Amino acid sequence: MTRKKGAKNITAFDDRAEIATTATKSIRHLSREDDSTPSQQFHATLKNQGNYLKWIDSRHTELQKARNELDPDGRGPKDATYRKYRWYAEQTTLLEAINAFEVFYKNSFIGLACALRRVIPPERIKGAVDAKVLWANQGKTSFPSLIFESQLFHDLEQIDKVSSMLIEAKRYNPNNQASSNRKLVLSLQAIFQIRHTLSHNQGRVTQSDMSKLEMHGYSASLNEVIDPEKNHLGQSIRKRLRSEVNAYTKWLLNNTAKFLERRSRTGDIVLDVKLKKSIEHYVGSNAEISKLDWK
Repeated sequence: MTRKKGAKNITAFDDRAEIATTATKSIRHLSREDDSTPSQQFHATLKNQGNYLKWIDSRHTELQKARNELDPDGRGPKDATYRKYRWYAEQTTLLEAINAFEVFYKNSFIGLACALRRVIPPERIKGAVDAKVLWANQGKTSFPSLIFESQLFHDLEQIDKVSSMLIEAKRYNPNNQASSNRKLVLSLQAIFQIRHTLSHNQGRVTQSDMSKLEMHGYSASLNEVIDPEKNHLGQSIRKRLRSEVNAYTKWLLNNTAKFLERRSRTGDIVLDVKLKKSIEHYVGSNAEISKLDWK
């Protein structure tokens, strides 16, 4: 068959030997600079999402304005079409926001492990790394990355397990019904369930999804679709995630300070100021960290 004029010569995926990538800094909506902390990266993602949704709104408004000025009686951008694609943008960005929240946990633990590697007893570290991954690894190796990058952090028990391993502290305790954090725990579990529904069921609430949401104290209509725009659901989720990113970062650093103070008091470690700078670089600055007796 003769190739159509102007057709793109796209190499079939099966015939490719390389997966196309672009430098992180070139993908501007990510805004992930090398010196950004995990919390800064998360907030930058949500900021860019907000800018993206506002841009979509502004384009529709400008098109309507142009139509009215050029031909008030002519056909222009349809509100129904705008709402359809605006809703689609809301749904996809909400999924990305919750994914970014999980990445926040992952990067926080990788960063903290990099900073504390020399002061955490080796026997405390537990985690399986596939032998094939180690074998295929090339270049400079970051052991904290190898340990944590393959792990999933949309389970609060897993998050507690890792924080306990690194700094001997847990924030969530999801199985404690009487916990003062119970409402927070249920809300985060429900948000991660929404992520599952958006990712694996295209947003449609299955029987399993509905049951799990009800376990966390939320009702949802069977076989209907998660609607981020309705009753400002998407905005309320993002607000909860923003708040918890700030609270968790503060909690993590406060408990890191307590961990280091205990180890210093027993003579197990020396509080070298280089360690402080490393924590601030990877995770962020904190008053409790600053108050330690750095040498």
